Amino acid sequence: MSAISGINTGFTSPVTSSGDGDVAMGKEDFLKLLVAQLENQDPMNPSDPTEFTAQLAQFSQLEQLTNMNTSLEGLTAMSNEMQRMSALGLIGQDVVAQADQFHFNGETMELGYRLEAPADDVKMYVLSETGSTLATITGRETDSGEYFIDWDGYSDFGMPLESGDYSLVIKAVDEDDRLIETVPLIKGRVEAVDMSGVTTQLETSSGVFAMSQLEKAGGS
Repeated sequence: MSAISGINTGFTSPVTSSGDGDVAMGKEDFLKLLVAQLENQDPMNPSDPTEFTAQLAQFSQLEQLTNMNTSLEGLTAMSNEMQRMSALGLIGQDVVAQADQFHFNGETMELGYRLEAPADDVKMYVLSETGSTLATITGRETDSGEYFIDWDGYSDFGMPLESGDYSLVIKAVDEDDRLIETVPLIKGRVEAVDMSGVTTQLETSSGVFAMSQLEKAGGS
């Protein structure tokens, strides 16, 4: 599962902490190098002004990139903090995740789908971890949009499934039996928020989802 990523600028900060054997030049090192070059140049054969101007331009660009990277790192940290606050505010609320993996806890839950175009027939398949079809659900709504169906956890043979992890596959076709693009949706209530990893994870009654998987908050 993927999570909401921070701002990726494409820049690597010129000022880095060097490890053993590593050499990294920052803007201050570059400036010292220019000053040393001026102090030690031959008065009878001074440095080429054009070359020196180019070096100053490089220093200016280096300083700008350093400052930009520092600012963007601050924005990334702020964005991550706002994401954590938003996640905490979802505790106790129903959320919808765009996901094809879910956890069944033995109670009736809501499985859904989104149709990108009107369909003639919609089928929802609940699969085991090995890929076997356990339950087949016919979608009642076939217009484009998002829909949910209460699933009681029973298989096609009328037997209740055990609590565990399952997959949801949606197959929708038009009147010419051509496949229509669909998105599986899982609805669950947020019970806890896990901030221990790199990404913020929502622990719900229907499984663990990343913030980036959320379709919307709220619901019935």
